[in-house]
Formats: sequence, C-alpha cells, structure tokens
Amino acid sequence: MRFSRALPVLALVIALAIPVVLLPQTLAAQAAAPSASVPAKASIHVGSWRELGPFPSPAPAFSSEGKEKYDAAKLLAYDELDLNALKPIEAATVILPLGFKALWKSAACDTSGMTLPADAKEPTVAYLAAYVEVPRWTKVSVDARGSDAFRILIDGAEIAKAGTGAKFKDKKSGEAKLERGKHLLLVKTAHTSADSVKDWRFDVSLSVAGASGSPVTLSLSPVRDVSLQDIVDTDPLNSIAISPDGGLIAFSTGVHKPPEGKLTSWIEIRRAKDGSLLRTIKDMKGFSDVQWAPVGKRLSYVVAGDEGKRSIRVLDLDTGTTESIVEDVKDLDGFTWAPTGTFIVYSITEKPEPDKKPLKRIGAIQERWSYGKDRSYLYLSTVPASATRRLTAGKQSSNLTDIHPDGTHVLFTRSYEDLSERPYDVTELLVMNLEDGSVDLLWKGHWLNAASYSPDGSKIVVVGGPSAFGQIGVNVPAGTVPNDYDGQLYIFDPATKKAEPLSREFDPAIESAFWSKVDGNIYLTVEERSYRSLYRYAPKNKSFQRIDVGCEVIERGDIARDRLMAAYGGSGATQAARLYAVDLARGTSKMIYDPSAEDFKNVKQGAVDLWSFTTSSGKTIEGYVYLPTAFDPQKKYPCIVYYYGGTSPTSRNFGGRYPKNFWAAQGYVVYVLQPSGATGYGQAFSAAHVNDWGKVVAGEIIEGVTKFADAH
Repeated sequence: MRFSRALPVLALVIALAIPVVLLPQTLAAQAAAPSASVPAKASIHVGSWRELGPFPSPAPAFSSEGKEKYDAAKLLAYDELDLNALKPIEAATVILPLGFKALWKSAACDTSGMTLPADAKEPTVAYLAAYVEVPRWTKVSVDARGSDAFRILIDGAEIAKAGTGAKFKDKKSGEAKLERGKHLLLVKTAHTSADSVKDWRFDVSLSVAGASGSPVTLSLSPVRDVSLQDIVDTDPLNSIAISPDGGLIAFSTGVHKPPEGKLTSWIEIRRAKDGSLLRTIKDMKGFSDVQWAPVGKRLSYVVAGDEGKRSIRVLDLDTGTTESIVEDVKDLDGFTWAPTGTFIVYSITEKPEPDKKPLKRIGAIQERWSYGKDRSYLYLSTVPASATRRLTAGKQSSNLTDIHPDGTHVLFTRSYEDLSERPYDVTELLVMNLEDGSVDLLWKGHWLNAASYSPDGSKIVVVGGPSAFGQIGVNVPAGTVPNDYDGQLYIFDPATKKAEPLSREFDPAIESAFWSKVDGNIYLTVEERSYRSLYRYAPKNKSFQRIDVGCEVIERGDIARDRLMAAYGGSGATQAARLYAVDLARGTSKMIYDPSAEDFKNVKQGAVDLWSFTTSSGKTIEGYVYLPTAFDPQKKYPCIVYYYGGTSPTSRNFGGRYPKNFWAAQGYVVYVLQPSGATGYGQAFSAAHVNDWGKVVAGEIIEGVTKFADAH
C-alpha cells in the first residue's frame, strides 16, 4: 500500500502589527562567538576568522611548459575543495587529497589584517571564513586588501578578487545584496614561491551601502535561523516502499546543486532495523514509482528515456541483475504488481493531436484544463516480460484501483461528466475478469476516492465521501449538506453490492486504507486536526486505535505485505522530514534516517504552541502559533494570519508551499487557525462551510484575530 499527499492551496490573509506576549523563549541563545555590530554607512573590520590551512597545493606536472605559467591566479581558479560543501565550524575536519586532513581553527587579526605563513617552497592555499548577519534586506559593500591572490565569495557568489601580482596596498571592492539572515563570507587566497613578499597578509572590511539603516553583525558562529534554502533544499523522501518481508526500505531522494538549484536524484535502499545504507542506485534519468515486487528482494521502478518514452525495470538484489518488464513505451504512467508477482498492470495516457485552430472548442467542463482531453488506458504485461495485452479502451479513462489477491480480476474506475446533479460527474467502479475480458459494474455514483480488495478478495474496502453510498455514511445535523471531501471508510460487498459504513462516528478524515493479510486489520492514514496520523481499524470489534509513528505529519509511506511492518516519511512544525520504521504488531516506531541532520545541526527555531478560542456561537476553533527565534515578550511583532480557505486543515508539516517556519525566522508571529469547513474535526465541523460561501468562516477568522490580538 503506497500513498502520498499533495499540498493544499492555502489562503494568506493580512499582516497586522500587534504586541505579542505568548510564550517564554525556550531555545538556547546563539553560541558565544566573537561578534560586533555597526550602524549603517560605518565600516566594520573583520577581526577574526575561521582558518583552514595553509596547506600545499602542488603544481601539476609539466606546468612550466608553454607560454602560460602556473601562477597564483591559476591556483585560485581551480577548486580543490567543493566550496558549497564547506562548513567552517571550529575543529571540523576537511579531507584533502591523498587522505591528508585539515582542521578549521579560530584565528585573530590585528589592525592590518590576517597574517599567514609564507615560507613554503611550493604553491600553498588557505581558506578564511566568517559569518555576516543582517536583520533585513541589505546591500553590503566589501573592501579587501591582499599581498597575494585572493577570491571573496558570499553564499557561493564571487564578490571580489585579485590575481597574480596583488599588492596589499591595492584595494579590491565588491557588493552583495543580502536577504535577512546569516550568510557565509568565504575567502580563498593563494601563495606561490614566485611571490616576493615576506608576509602573506589579507584584510577585509564591510560597510552598508545606501540608507537602509541596517546594521551588519560579524561572528564565527554557524548558528542561524531557518533560511529559505533550508525549506526548499531539504532532502526529499519520495516513493517510500518497504519490502514484503519488512526488512528493507527503498526511497528516492536527492540534492539541489548550486547555483541553479537543479535537483539530482537517486534511489537509496536502507535496512529497516537500523537505517544503515545497503545500496544506492544512481545515474538514472527521470526515475519514479519505486516499489517492491510481491515476491523476493526485487525492486522495481520507472525510468525515463527519449521522446517521452519510459521503461519499467526490476533490480534483483540477490542476483544483482536488472531486467526490463516494459521497454520504451511512450506516455507510460504508473504500474501495479499483481499479488502473485506474475504480471503487472500499467497505464498509458493517450494525448489528442494539437489543435492549431485559433479558437478552442470546449465540449466538457474538464476540457478547460490542458490535459482535459487526455485518456488513460490499462495494459497488462507478464513477468518475466514475454507478452503484453491491452485491457481497456473507449471514450473515458480507466484508472486501476487494485488487483484481486488470486490475480484473476482487476478493479478499476471510469469517470465522466454528468451535469444533471452535483458534483457534475459520475464514477463507475468496475471489475474485469482477466480470463475472458468481461466487465461487471459494481457501483455507480459520486465521491469515490479509493477501493481495494480484502485479503481473501471477498470484500472491498472503500474510501469515499459521506454521501458515496447515499445517507448511510452521513453524520451531520438535519438540513445540513455534508462535506464530501471528508473521507469515510466503508466495506463493500461485491456479491450484494451493499456497503457498511465504518467511520461515521470517527472524527479524523480517512485518506488511505490497507487491509493487511497478516492480522486481518485495516491500516489507515488520516487527517486528524492539524496532524496526519496512522490508525488501525479492527473489523472484529469495530474499533479504531492510533499508532504512534514518531512524527506530527505523515507525508508518505508503505506497509509490508507479509509482515506487520511499515515505513513512513514525516515531518513536524519544527522538524524536517525523517524516515521511520514502524512495528505495527507492537505499535512502536523508530526514526532510522534523518537526511537533514547535518544541515540543521546549527539551525535554531522558535517555539510553536497551541492557541485556540471559542466563538460567540460556542464553537472551538483550534489554532497554533509560531514565534520568532529571538522572541522577546516585551516587544511588538508583526503578525501573519494564516489559514486555508477550502476544506483541508493547515497541517503542522515542515516547510510547505507557504513555509510558516521561514516567516517566523523573518521576525513574524505566525498565527494559524483552522476555521469551520476543515476536515479532520468530524463531519459536522467540515460541513459548516458547504454552500456558505465564506460567511461563517470569514466571521470566525475575524473573531479569532480580534481575540488573539486582545489576548496578546
């Protein structure tokens, strides 16, 4: 069972300046380090550095041949170290060529700058680093002097440089436009035996350009607030899949390479017991849909080829061999394994010929979308690959929902427009007999989200809206229209074509369901207020039980087919995504991999706390508050009021499309509230805004902001 969660579209309201006295500051102050402040337009001298080196960088063989000499400028132009990977922290080790090591260490300057040893007979380089912090957008001027060649970079961008023949009396200047926060000032300087100077010296001063009035602070401490790069460059945990025996977890991840920020991705396979890395799969183009075959330790995935073609590969970890199930198929989408492991069902999207006419004819509502005329159809391929078969065609797309446990039938849906009633489309749930290709209609209606077989194939577990099966799943006051985006759980009997509602009295909104053949229970991911949680439903006693995954918001994950184990990636209000292994039998979880641990080691964040209020009508509106890192209850702060204008709650996930963490790091108090209409609070709550067009919700937001301001 695999699932993922798309980010909802959020509505950002107003910012207002209010005094905030919410919570005491609980985070430790920034680590002590040499620092200094200066008002605008005044010059500040860098009085101390983190120093790496000097260390030798021998000239390449035959460098004396030819017209161009291997001088200091050549030495500067070649980066023997990855500048973007350098972390100037006291005593941090950097591995040099041939295994030699260098340590970052503190070094003080005098009034004439930094002095480095210049007695080496071979070319030598050194790195100097300091941190520049500004409280708002600031244009900073950099003035530097050096007796030898140097380059100055801020956040990886070159600001100023001096080449061969540099003289300490000559000043080189540059300018940087800095956003609020802390920035790395890095200097690379080079010395060669050809240089005649006795003292290898370097000096830097900063000043604020313009009349912004922003001070500049220098320090050697890497401790800083959350940056926008922390939000968007956090290592992703996608396509999480756990092997059938629960022993291995595969997922796709990657890094954003500066300066363009292009994502380089790969697949990692880790052991579920401790998170140790077993294997990395790299150098593939556009891979996706990572999943384990039902039998053996065989990992499958889609890779992209040329001209929109894609292939499905299977890697056998026991033999080390890779085979193709489907090769170079144009517009291939996802695929699903049959539980028997003998075949897969995949889909292909057919696109219409481009319409070159000056006018566009819209024949249906969905044709307003760029993909409105696309149609997806199902195909079957044997494993090992030997034969394929097309399963569906026609006017409407076919979407696979599951394959019968014995591999004899497939369950799929078709949807089409119907303007006669809300929601103006109809979904059909159908079953195909793979032996003769016959198709039976099991159900026809609205608000169907997912359907999958029970372990024995006799029942179907359905996730759908309260109205999916008429009124049997509805639990709202009389005269109220239910919110059919509030996911409910049903068991559907294909023989009688009747459904049993399971979650009418269960407030969290169901997102996905997996019926385990190991213990006969149904495992659910749900929206639970501002959290996204894991629950177990026991059909025998009709009870729900919450299972602690270890994170506040589950973002994606998978459950093993043959063992009570699961793998989930999830985050929290102040925690970037981590990977968790969950023992479903014991109801315990363990964090086994934190891809951002190193990056966030020196990142500080403010407190996050609940703040709810009672409306004039007696309804409780839940909310929570992000505080700036250096929050002072005696000061006033601007406040951002943050809510979603539709039907999903604003979750406590880290970052996201509108990162609350980042705004708090910019000095804002961020008040998040969950007005009526949000799912995850029960059907009556989620139905409150249906056909209301914002009147109730807008009133709650205004009342909440008023009470929030009055209370603080």
